Amino acid sequence: MKTSMRTLPAAALALCTLGACPPPQEATTDSPDTDPNTTDPGTTTAEQPTTAAEACPAPAGPTMHDGELGMNEVWTAEGSPHIVTRFVSVPEGATLTIEPCAEVRMQADASLVFGNTATTEVTTLKAEGEPERPIRFVRDGDEPWGAIVAYAPAQLFLAHTTLAGGGSDQFLLGASLMLRGDSETPTKKLARVDHVTIEDSLGSGAVAQWTSGFMPGSTQLVVRGSGNEAFPYPLWVGEHALDTLPDGDYTGNLVDEIHIDDEGANSSSGLQEDGTMRDLGVPYHFGEFEGSRFNIGGPAQALTTLTIEPGVTIKFLPGTALQVEHWTSDVNPASGALVAVGTPEKPITFTSAAPNPAAGDWVGLWYGSVPAANNRLEHARVEYAGGECSCVGFTCADTDEASILFIEGLPASAFIQNTTITHSAGHGIARGWQGGGPDFSASNTFEDIAGCDQTIPRDENNDCPDGDGCG
Repeated sequence: MKTSMRTLPAAALALCTLGACPPPQEATTDSPDTDPNTTDPGTTTAEQPTTAAEACPAPAGPTMHDGELGMNEVWTAEGSPHIVTRFVSVPEGATLTIEPCAEVRMQADASLVFGNTATTEVTTLKAEGEPERPIRFVRDGDEPWGAIVAYAPAQLFLAHTTLAGGGSDQFLLGASLMLRGDSETPTKKLARVDHVTIEDSLGSGAVAQWTSGFMPGSTQLVVRGSGNEAFPYPLWVGEHALDTLPDGDYTGNLVDEIHIDDEGANSSSGLQEDGTMRDLGVPYHFGEFEGSRFNIGGPAQALTTLTIEPGVTIKFLPGTALQVEHWTSDVNPASGALVAVGTPEKPITFTSAAPNPAAGDWVGLWYGSVPAANNRLEHARVEYAGGECSCVGFTCADTDEASILFIEGLPASAFIQNTTITHSAGHGIARGWQGGGPDFSASNTFEDIAGCDQTIPRDENNDCPDGDGCG
C-alpha cells in the first residue's frame, strides 16, 4: 500500500468536504409543530436535532491511494478527500471499508475492481453511509473516472452513496457500477444497494452481466443524467438480472429504458431461472442487434417461468422476438413458460422499439414445443409484430408470420385472454399445430391485422378445409 497525507489550506478545511454531506437545513430533523427556538425542558441535549455539519468531522486530507491496497483498509471521514489514482488495485480476499461522510475523488480512468474471473476468494467493499452522513465518489478534476467493478464472488455493500462522473471505460459499457458473474446459474448476486445514486455516467449507469445481479433487500437505486449514443440506458442487464433489479428512479437519462441483453447461461441461450419483471417506472428495451432472441427456457432446469407484472412495457428492436422455447416439437414439453397477467387499468405491452413504429417491426411472441400448462397471457397488448419469422408451422394459411406464433406444439387451453393484438403485418395468432385445439377468438381483440385474426390448424392427416385458412 502506498498512501500519503498532506495538509490543505485552512480555507479548505470545511466541516464537510464539498458535496460529501447535504446542507445542514436538509439534514436537520425538526419535530412537527415545534418552535425551533424553544427547547422542551424535558428534552436532553442528545435528543436535539443533529445537522450533517455536526455529524461530519472536519476533513484533514487529502489522502493519496496509489498501488495495491492493504488487506483490511478503512478510509476515514477525517482522511477525506481520498484521492484514487488509476493504478490502485484491491488484493484478493481484502475488505475495503469507507466510513460515512468520506469523499473519494477518482482520478481520470481510475477504477476500483473487486475480484477477478479466476478467483474464488471474496473481495468486499463496504461503503455504507447514513442519511445525514453520505459517501460520495466524484471526479478528481475534469476527466471522468472508470467504475466500481465486482467480479463474482466479490461483494459490494453500498448505502447512502453517490457515484458521480464515472463511466470512462467503454469496455465496461460506460458504466459507473459494473457487476459480472460467471455465466453459470444460479445468478450471482454481487451488490446490495440502499439509497444509491449514480449520476452523470458517461454511458449506462449500472450494468449487470454474465448471470449477475443485485442482492435481496436492494432498494432506491437512482440513475440520472447518464448515457451516450452507444450506451444510452440507465441500466444494461442480462436476462438473469431482471429478477434482482431494485426499485428507484431511472429517469432523466439519454434514453429512459432498461436494456435487456440476450446473454444466456450454462453454454446455452435463454433465461434459465424463474424470474419476475416488475414495473420500475420506465419501459424495458430488448435487443442489441436485429435477429436477437429473448428466449425463455434452457437446459438448467425442467421448466423456467418468466412472470411479467401489470404495467410493464417491453420494446423490441426490429427483427427480434420473444421466444417461449425456441426449439419446436409436437411431443416434447417446452422448458419455458410466460406468465404475463396485466389488469384492465395496467395492461402489459409488447411493442416495437422503432422511433416510428410500423406493422411487422418485430417477429412477435413465439411458442415452441408443447406449451407448458402454466402459460398465461391476459390483459396485454401485442403491437407492431408479425415480421419475418423464418418458421414453418402447420397452419392452413399461406404464410406463417403472426404476432403470436404456435409452432407445432398443441396448447392445452386457450390461455390467451382479454388481449389486444394490433398492427400486425401477418396474422394475429398463427395456430401452427395439427388437430383441433383451442379457439382464441372469444375474449381477444384484433385490430389492423393484415392476415387472419387467427388461422386454422391442419387436421391429424395434415389436411386443410377449403378457404383462406382463417377461422
